[in-house]
Amino acid sequence: MKQDPESTPLAAVLALTFVCSMGTGVFWHAVPFIAKHTYEFAQARNLLLSLAMGGVYTIGAFTAGRLTRWIEHRLSARGVLGASVTTLSVVCLAPVFVAAEWALWLAALVGTYVTSLIWPVIESYVTAGRHGPSMRSALGWFNLTWAPAVAVPMFAMAPILGTHGQWAIGGFASIGLLGLVALRWFAAQPGHHDRAVADTHVGREYPSLLQSARVLLPLSYVLNAAMNPILPYRFETLGVDVWWETPAAATWIVVRVVVFAVMWRLPFWHGRWGTLLFGALAMTAGFGLIVTGPTMASVLAGLACLGVGLGVIYYAALYYAMAVGHAQVDAGGTHEALIGAGYTVGPAAGLTGSAIAGGVGIVGVVWALVGMAGIPAVRPYLAARRQRVVTTRGRQP
Repeated sequence: MKQDPESTPLAAVLALTFVCSMGTGVFWHAVPFIAKHTYEFAQARNLLLSLAMGGVYTIGAFTAGRLTRWIEHRLSARGVLGASVTTLSVVCLAPVFVAAEWALWLAALVGTYVTSLIWPVIESYVTAGRHGPSMRSALGWFNLTWAPAVAVPMFAMAPILGTHGQWAIGGFASIGLLGLVALRWFAAQPGHHDRAVADTHVGREYPSLLQSARVLLPLSYVLNAAMNPILPYRFETLGVDVWWETPAAATWIVVRVVVFAVMWRLPFWHGRWGTLLFGALAMTAGFGLIVTGPTMASVLAGLACLGVGLGVIYYAALYYAMAVGHAQVDAGGTHEALIGAGYTVGPAAGLTGSAIAGGVGIVGVVWALVGMAGIPAVRPYLAARRQRVVTTRGRQP
């Protein structure tokens, strides 16, 4: 199937994706380490910062579609990306020039809000005008672009974390401006998406799979967000040298990239409920090992297991969201808002559990949330199974 001639070349979208993903890596995965080592945050304060970031991201992503439509007569989707990337680059300079703690909070919260606008728009550019195998291929390239880029700051900042961690944020300022170059090849709006053609590539149970995925997606980020702020303190307890902390923390990110590659090249998982079940079990078990594992080996094993689960759930949720949601900014916005919800609930669960019983309390609270989420996650499967039985009986002579 030919691509819409007015759509944006995928290479340009991927170039901007790579740059912006490094910023995402800084804010979601590097800031907890910077807050601890450069600003001497205690674990509770670090969780509070992550909680605030999650709330801001949820609000921004949930309103991204409405915002772009509200200003489209003044600013195109490409213009929204340009303004957002510029703002992100500028705000990253605050911690470099101002030593006060408020500069970190400013950069973290404004940067988080801006990225919540960027990703729904980029996801629409990736998928709009593409259907079926073409959409799956584009999403594969997209996932294999942003996921490795998220890990770059974790490795690059290792040598300076103990002394000048704020430069890990400031360094994105110049890199982010490179993303503006890619916008030269962007169309003013995402490509035209033919709903009639798209519907022919949507499986009968895709809407039900999407319902379950939209429960598991925020849950996966609850686990992720509960882990990120406490991981620096877990490493300290295990005697890990500061130089190795962020590379070790990137274990799950690297594993997730491998999972993305497998799901891209082996499409057997499309339309299968077992895929979501496997992802849910892997991420839950991995989190338990990370928080309670007695050795560094067990923590690394937990990080790898978590990476598998997060990769499976993210890929499936994004694919079903954009396939069923016709590649609109609202579909990407809902996807990202659910991620933001996880980023909000995760630190809150961490604060609650830590206050109750330390690391064990965190695992208890988070697993309680997992159990509560199990009911709405399973209901769409049960409904789809009942419908299958009814359909099969109706076909019998």
